[in-house]
Amino acid sequence: MDKSKKFYKQTLRAGAITCLVLALTMIIGFWTYRHSLKNAVANDVSQAQIQEFFKKSLSERAALQKLPYKLVMTEDLGVNAGACVVLDTSNNCIIYQKNQNAIIPPASMLKLVVMYIVFQEVDAGNVSLTDVVPLPPECWHTNIPSDSSKMFLAEGQTVTLHELLQGLAVCSGNDAAIAVAHYISGSVDAFVERMNYEMELLGLEESHFVEPSGYSEENITTPYEFAIFANHYINKYPESLTNYHSLLTFEYPKEENLPKYQQGQGRTPILQYNTNKTLGKIEGVNGLKTGFIYESGYNLSLTAERNGTQLLSITMQGPGVGSKQGNFYRMEDASTILEWAFANFSSVKLDNVESQSVVVSGGKENAVALIADIPSTLTVPHIQENLDLEITIQKPEILRAPVKEGAEYGKVIYSLGDKVLQEVPLVASETVNCAPFWKRALDKAILGK
Repeated sequence: MDKSKKFYKQTLRAGAITCLVLALTMIIGFWTYRHSLKNAVANDVSQAQIQEFFKKSLSERAALQKLPYKLVMTEDLGVNAGACVVLDTSNNCIIYQKNQNAIIPPASMLKLVVMYIVFQEVDAGNVSLTDVVPLPPECWHTNIPSDSSKMFLAEGQTVTLHELLQGLAVCSGNDAAIAVAHYISGSVDAFVERMNYEMELLGLEESHFVEPSGYSEENITTPYEFAIFANHYINKYPESLTNYHSLLTFEYPKEENLPKYQQGQGRTPILQYNTNKTLGKIEGVNGLKTGFIYESGYNLSLTAERNGTQLLSITMQGPGVGSKQGNFYRMEDASTILEWAFANFSSVKLDNVESQSVVVSGGKENAVALIADIPSTLTVPHIQENLDLEITIQKPEILRAPVKEGAEYGKVIYSLGDKVLQEVPLVASETVNCAPFWKRALDKAILGK
């Protein structure tokens, strides 16, 4: 009997100890899990992963867009041209526009498309800028309309692709455009097909061309669509500004260009000045291309950079009787637009915002990373001196499963004083599915959600 009592007491004591150990284990486990849940951190997301995640939206941003904040215009700029678009090239934001959808012939601005295709072919390894280009009779200056712009190509000359691009950029040679078309595509018609195909790739539905020089009024575009193209062109080939579009003069043909029977006769090359008269006259101007036929008026694609801010202006249907008057109004519009734009806006480079970890209640994972599709630059208005750009991150402390990849759960706010400039969504980097019932209940007990 005593032995039975003793055994019973020992069993009770052992059971009590076991229960106590189990209880302590559960309590410790609960508090450990509670601590780990409340302090759960999602895996780091690299900038490369973020860029890949937003690859689609990055490509969509190739199109122009309105400023993300309301722009208050205190007065009309008084632009003489019938239509224009002005934008910040770093982020494709339009800061001014007038009759931007008017259908107008681009005239010789079309030669930018010719140069764009050449640079693509160079990148693909199909041609080289040092290539010597054959000159078919169609491109001899004697065989093109007498009122055309020319670089004065002629039979028997030796000319490189690089020189032809200079002739396109500086003196707007129609003969150069025809020579390039034959060299790249075998014929003008085939090259025109390529030009229209490239416009289709950029989604430009109103732009259609019938020949490469811009001489025909049947070539059509809009200021808005040509701004999309020109912005894409200079962002993809920024070296074209320095190597071609900012050159002030071009001399051709030089001694080495002439046929052998003409060499040694003391011929002087023809010196031509860039048709873009704003170069060297307006601060920061570094390109791009003029255009004129009677049906288009005086057109100008213009680029300028000051203090890290690069602007693109497309003005079309500029007034004027004769080139002297046309260039006067081009210069006046360029000065008006650029002085206003640079005085009122700056491009500010934005730092990368790190991924934000948020605790997930009731999920198979205890945390998820929220990432922001941050633009690389922001066009900041000069609304008041001594104001710094402020960045505010708004995100929830806890999310309830399920969490859907790509869904918005917060935002990054850029502001200047009390003016909100842009709001960028914070989205989930991955899907977090619901956990079993017991974990959902436990997480809710711990987190209250």
